[in-house]
Amino acid sequence: MKWFSKKNKLDEMQELKLLKIESRGFWLGFFGLFASILVQIFLYGSENIGKIFAGEFIVFLCMGIYLIAGCLKNGIWDRHLQASPAVNIGFSLLAAALAALFNAIMSYRTYHSVGGSLAVFIVSFIMVSIVLSVTLCLCATLYQRKRKQLEAEDEEESSEED
Repeated sequence: MKWFSKKNKLDEMQELKLLKIESRGFWLGFFGLFASILVQIFLYGSENIGKIFAGEFIVFLCMGIYLIAGCLKNGIWDRHLQASPAVNIGFSLLAAALAALFNAIMSYRTYHSVGGSLAVFIVSFIMVSIVLSVTLCLCATLYQRKRKQLEAEDEEESSEED
């Protein structure tokens, strides 16, 4: 009895539904790991971070790298957003504010100092916003280069067909 076949046994509708299920499962796992890491940091503090959630962080990081590399390789940016400097900077500032707020809360929880927490917020905000802005702009440049390459290949194929 043959229990595995390389032949796809799904029709197009089933294939699309399976892709949607897999996509939702991926994002559920991605954000579930992110939430798990944040909760563990909040509950156990930032001491011995590597020992507490190293496994979750490694899986989360691999999922993120895979997603970014796969999208850039295939010339995909986002369904709804453009790869523009304004959008990149806006999201960098939003993510930096959230990360800085989390760091400030953790600092206040540890040291009970409002001034120190404010300093942590400002420094974290500046550092994270700069790193994210540069990273997103670099990724946008790679994306735009790949899009041009793919469009050139499409034009070559369409001119060969004529």
